[in-house]
Amino acid sequence: MPNRFSIRDSVPDFNKEDCEQALFAAKWPHGFRCPRCAHTQYYDVSTRRRPLMECRSCSHQTSLTAGTVLEGSRTPLTKWFQAMFLMQIGISARLLAELIGVTYKTAWLMNHKLRHAIGAWDRERPLDGDLQLLGEYYGYEYHRYLGSPIIQEALKPQPVVIGASLDGAGDIVHLKMKAVDGPEGDGRARRGVTDGEEAVERFVQKHVAGGEATGNVEHLARGRRGRKAPHMAWREAVQWLTWTFGGIGPKHLQAYLNEFCFRRLFRNDMLAELIACCGTTETITYRSLVGARSGVRPIPWAFRRPALSHRRTG
Repeated sequence: MPNRFSIRDSVPDFNKEDCEQALFAAKWPHGFRCPRCAHTQYYDVSTRRRPLMECRSCSHQTSLTAGTVLEGSRTPLTKWFQAMFLMQIGISARLLAELIGVTYKTAWLMNHKLRHAIGAWDRERPLDGDLQLLGEYYGYEYHRYLGSPIIQEALKPQPVVIGASLDGAGDIVHLKMKAVDGPEGDGRARRGVTDGEEAVERFVQKHVAGGEATGNVEHLARGRRGRKAPHMAWREAVQWLTWTFGGIGPKHLQAYLNEFCFRRLFRNDMLAELIACCGTTETITYRSLVGARSGVRPIPWAFRRPALSHRRTG
């Protein structure tokens, strides 16, 4: 991976007007449509900090970012496009914050909102054709030599199923990596589950077109992987997760796997595809990403102690 100085030099200074036009085209690829009445004509309203579009038919006002992953964000649109550009490399939130000049929390949220858009794209595009399926474990075997002893101890083995649609030459045309949930759906599956037929069947039902494989299917059991395409892609993913982030826990592992598969499929034109994803995916909040605080209960307003007032002495 290039060092931060070469990355900084490669980040373009996006023009605000160009970003607005690109997001407009991603949100309305066939021209403006009012979200309320689907009318195609609008007025520009420029009396606010961020321009609005007012429908000429029903007078409904909407913004360019409404209904996209950028909705509600105060971060300038140009910085969002820089973040999309840098996701092509697959960098950490800490480095992203440094490169585009935002806080770590903002950079982390931006990256995860982009991954949320990628996840929506992934759900709408199942695998089809000839398939190769591979059961693996994240944070177990590969970290013997890719990670430090501290990382090895911190990461628990997470079962993952890798599926790839192949062309006639055996090259990957579509790739998915899915963490296997345990019996309670908490992501903590037992070791051995990815080698079983049950995990593979569930993967096919959820992530293959029609819920069943129609082409040739090769289940790559342990000992028969060799240099098969899914196995090599999995090794690339593990190296990226280890060297860039020091390892990822089970809570957000799926989002990072989705990002890796997306980047691998769109190596040459990922930015355009990512902008299109962002323009058609509704946003996700920080609270939805991190979840509610465990063990912390809000104090009802009626039972809060009022601040002590200064007593007058006379």
